[in-house]
Amino acid sequence: MAVALMEWQPALAQPEQDPSLLQNQGAHEERAPSLTDQDRITLHNLDTPLLQLPPELLYEILSYLPAFDIARVSETCRSLAEHANNDRLWATLVNSNLPDPIHDPGIFDSFRSLYITHHPCWFIPRNKVWFSDTEHTGNLILARYDNRRGVMEAYRVIAERRSSKISFWEWNPDVVIQAFEPKVSLWLDDPVLLLQKSQDERPRYLDTETRMSLPVEVQHVFNAFSLCQQCSPQHLDEKTQWPPATIPSNHRVYRNPEIHWSEWNRVPRRLTQMSEHSFRIRRWAYFRLGMPIFTAGQRETMSTYATVDSSFYTPTKEKPYQGIWVGDYSAHGCEFLLFLQRDNQGDVDDARDPRNDDIIQKGSFEAVKLTGDPNVPRGQISFKSDDIGPGGTIRLATEALFKGARVVRSTGHVAGLGFRNATFIPSQLILVSPDLVAHYWESMGHITYYRRVDIDALIRT
Repeated sequence: MAVALMEWQPALAQPEQDPSLLQNQGAHEERAPSLTDQDRITLHNLDTPLLQLPPELLYEILSYLPAFDIARVSETCRSLAEHANNDRLWATLVNSNLPDPIHDPGIFDSFRSLYITHHPCWFIPRNKVWFSDTEHTGNLILARYDNRRGVMEAYRVIAERRSSKISFWEWNPDVVIQAFEPKVSLWLDDPVLLLQKSQDERPRYLDTETRMSLPVEVQHVFNAFSLCQQCSPQHLDEKTQWPPATIPSNHRVYRNPEIHWSEWNRVPRRLTQMSEHSFRIRRWAYFRLGMPIFTAGQRETMSTYATVDSSFYTPTKEKPYQGIWVGDYSAHGCEFLLFLQRDNQGDVDDARDPRNDDIIQKGSFEAVKLTGDPNVPRGQISFKSDDIGPGGTIRLATEALFKGARVVRSTGHVAGLGFRNATFIPSQLILVSPDLVAHYWESMGHITYYRRVDIDALIRT
């Protein structure tokens, strides 16, 4: 099987696009080149041994190929076209992008039709977590595919603070503790992204932006989706890139139109130019008589969304606090953060949680804001600790509320309006559990809580 696959693959060229997947995409797109004479000779020589294979073995070979190559296989001969159109192959391709497999194509007549309709946007539900560069506040959304309606959709994550109970710290009675039991949910009444099948033809995404028909249009507010071009790292800096440098990523795009307008506003024309880690949403509004409504002196708003690699928000034994969390920011309300545990070179000391020996606590700890406020905006570090292991430990808590929890040195980020006079002040982190962390702001005399967000549970809502 492996030999047959290796013999087959050299016969497939690697053009920019695939006519089967990208049919009806418009005159501006490059089409995949036709098979060359040498390709046909090679394929003729391969036809006999391939077609003599049992169907289940040929299916196994084709299952190793990406969608583009499967489409190319279907162009070679009728027999291979029949095998390449096996809907089991396309079902596997669809489900490789979804957290939970679907067992039927829903409103589509086949999995192949389903895959082609939403190509090349399957990276959106696959990456799930997306956050925007909207000034100060940002926006956190979760994306998914709804098989009942055949749409890709994304909703804003919101949190409602449900308790105002205040208590005082047994360890230091001058310190106020604000209870925090938030209700985290998706704002299902107002989708941020909605990609669906057109009545006439399948949506076109390359070399254009796609108008999204959202409920907010009844208020004369309109939205359009567009893909992002990949960018060379050497052309980016802190002011022109998204996601920000505080969030680990090997895939960044332009975000500042004032500096690189021509690149920032350019929609990719080919799949090879497209980023699978970012997209943009443009929003504009009109009065009934057609006069535009401008916001904050701008003609429109454009938000760039980036994703977070799941390895950075999935907890492990060595990094139990990694994840996406929600925190209490008093008058600013609830905000969402990415908790990162980094590997410190030369750090060999670690500590076990006395209440759970399977949890290792070591290395540095950072909380990066995915959503923010006018003081400390999205993309900035909210607090950090250089060492949550033995080197940074202050004590093990003995008071009833946090009994047994490790208390470590940290610093909290504070600033004036507009992120002015930003500075880090001394604080302490109380590591209650991998799902609950308390933050003691020493000079402010209060403790705030952070709780882990269950991303998968929200997506299945």
